[in-house]
Amino acid sequence: MNDPDTARARAARAVHEHATDHRGVELRELGGGLDHRTFVLGDLVVRVAARATATREADLLRLVAPRVSIPVPAPHFDDPQRGVLNYPLLPGRPLLGRTPPRGAAAHLGRFLRELHRIDLAEVGDLVPVDHAAPEAWLEELTGPPELLRMLHTDRPRPTHELVLAHADLGAEHILEQHGRLTGIIDWADAAVTDPALDFARLHRDFGPAFLDDALLAYGQDSRELRRRITFFARCAALEDLAYGRDSGREEYLRAAERSLSWLFP
Repeated sequence: MNDPDTARARAARAVHEHATDHRGVELRELGGGLDHRTFVLGDLVVRVAARATATREADLLRLVAPRVSIPVPAPHFDDPQRGVLNYPLLPGRPLLGRTPPRGAAAHLGRFLRELHRIDLAEVGDLVPVDHAAPEAWLEELTGPPELLRMLHTDRPRPTHELVLAHADLGAEHILEQHGRLTGIIDWADAAVTDPALDFARLHRDFGPAFLDDALLAYGQDSRELRRRITFFARCAALEDLAYGRDSGREEYLRAAERSLSWLFP
């Protein structure tokens, strides 16, 4: 999925077939990652990923949307042959590098309570199961040696209580407009996994007071949950530190460096 020309061609063919009212509209690249590319087509978003994942992600979003209090992308069409998923563009801008609006922590805590209560029998095989073993998170992690030593010597025990999770709920995937949260985007990493993963990046990006308010609204808190949240938040900060440096994405680098002050006191 690293070849944007191939992804663009797949996106263009899918749009020509399924979104006839948008034919002739310019297809602009929005961004992407190792496993997907994202384009904007007027008021639509077109995501191109591995062919096997497009329909599963569309079905997941249709399952989640009516259960949660913050909007998620609503699929317009999915093309499993080309690995293309299309949905209307949600309003707002990502919170990366920005101050969250008042009440955002509580709203996200309620959102996660709603998401994590979805019956796993309904989820089925729409997403993988990830036991989030701390050892696996440390295998290829890089960073300052003293911080890596701290992580290796303070590993939490994995949990057996798994939930449906977004699993990549960082500031870049939370949209805001006019002081309210308007969307949770990029569900490509969703999994049945440790609920701590959905709080880890909130802790990393917005700090301990934000985490306190989110957990209060979530309605569940414990010493072990917080220990896992802190561990995964520290790992995620070091991942973004490396990503920011390697990619030249200064916004990721600055956010990761800022978070070290509260994650590694």
